[in-house]
Amino acid sequence: MIELFTMSRKAEDYESYEEFLQKYETTIIESYEEYMEQGHSWCWCLVGNVIQEHEYGEEHEIKYGTKHFSRGTKVYLAPVQWGDGYESIVVIGLSRYKKKYIEVITRSAYIENFRLKKVYSPTILKRMCASQYRWWGDTDADRDSIIEYLKSRNPEEAQRQKELLLNNSIDTES
Repeated sequence: MIELFTMSRKAEDYESYEEFLQKYETTIIESYEEYMEQGHSWCWCLVGNVIQEHEYGEEHEIKYGTKHFSRGTKVYLAPVQWGDGYESIVVIGLSRYKKKYIEVITRSAYIENFRLKKVYSPTILKRMCASQYRWWGDTDADRDSIIEYLKSRNPEEAQRQKELLLNNSIDTES
């Protein structure tokens, strides 16, 4: 499911907390068609790649990729779903065996090269909408929360995204 929020960010737009709660709307999109009908054609997503190799077991055997994904596979990461400090992540990626997109929960230690991307692929958007887990939408707040997360995992990419954002805002003002 993709969760979209519609609300004013200014406190002065609300006379009371009750009014804020009345105006606050959360729209949960559970189908790709519904997402498209509402005028959305893409969403923000945290993207990464499956690590090349890692040690496994007491013998410290070298494994390539993970059980579900080949090494280097591009995976789309969902927002935090539970309070484990993002140690376990819901991801969508191309399966190692069936060559179809699958959704699994994996350890964040198996993901590298975190970055912010816009997702346009209908296949990926359909998987996100059909998911039982929450995914990002196409709002500035979604983008900002991904950039905030990138600060801890990939500071260079977070800085690059901030600079791109600033450059784009300067260009639109001109």
